[in-house]
Amino acid sequence: MKVTADKLAAAVQKKLPQVIWLTGDEPLQMQEAGDLIRKTARQQGLDEREVYEAGGNFVWKQLLEATASLSLFGDSKLVEVRLSSNKPGKEGSEVIQQLCKASSKTPDVLLFSSPKLDAAQQKSAWYKAVDQAGLIVQIWPLDASRLPGWINQRFQQAGIQAEAAAVQLLSEKVEGNLLAASQEIEKLRLFVEPGQTLTADQLISLIEDASRYSLFDLADACLEGKAGRAVKIFYGLQGEGTEAPLLLWALTREIRQTGKLLHHLKEGLPFDSICKQLAIWDRRKPLYRKASQRLKLKQTHQLLLLAQQADQAIKGSGEPLQELLLQLVVGFASGKV
Repeated sequence: MKVTADKLAAAVQKKLPQVIWLTGDEPLQMQEAGDLIRKTARQQGLDEREVYEAGGNFVWKQLLEATASLSLFGDSKLVEVRLSSNKPGKEGSEVIQQLCKASSKTPDVLLFSSPKLDAAQQKSAWYKAVDQAGLIVQIWPLDASRLPGWINQRFQQAGIQAEAAAVQLLSEKVEGNLLAASQEIEKLRLFVEPGQTLTADQLISLIEDASRYSLFDLADACLEGKAGRAVKIFYGLQGEGTEAPLLLWALTREIRQTGKLLHHLKEGLPFDSICKQLAIWDRRKPLYRKASQRLKLKQTHQLLLLAQQADQAIKGSGEPLQELLLQLVVGFASGKV
């Protein structure tokens, strides 16, 4: 069964499906959907959790062993499988189908997550097996018409009353970057008094006063190729307490988008048509044009591999996280990977 992100809470409230697949390229919604499933799993008695990173050299058969073995406490567990691409390959496809077939006979819950699945993947045998056995959560970026409503809802959740002009202003400022919007709203909670209605003028003043830099400042500097400014913003964000996962998500999102743009340009599609397809806002087109002129498709792949290393460092691999993040910023902004 397929559901959208906003229907996920209702779909898992009574009982988690044995198989759940999160797919999409919008980092904040992907993170929150995963957090919701993990929280629900704990509430439903799945206290143990195993995580597998399914990269290019992943041995898929170990998942069969993981679900066949008892947990440390003899109870059910949540098994997370994080795919680095949307193509599990032949071995992965076969294992996924076996897991779906056996899902009704195991107490474990399988949680897969992957980038957005294309039309070809949605016709595959493994996709159909997941659709029949469990839940597929499709997470789409919000377009310009839906973004103000989403931001207004987040304001309400944060206990902030905002006038329509303030909501629209923040929508235009973040230009579809939900992570940046959420970050700004969290900062505003510190300054808006209960019962106060946030105006557009106050919003501008508070955002400027609350933070010297933002995640979208970092992304813009990298896209524009201003390596020195990007490094300065990177250190500034760290100094303000921005956590490493947020920095990595912001960078990885733009690198993936640039890679998609370069892929379509290589196919001979017009730049403006690609931007429309990828939901790139008009004000950001010049930034992406500069990035596409500076970077090669191979370099975006190398940058994503570097981002994977940084993600592993965040999870405790022991690699130098600070160095990896800095390499990612400089490599993205300069094209020297």
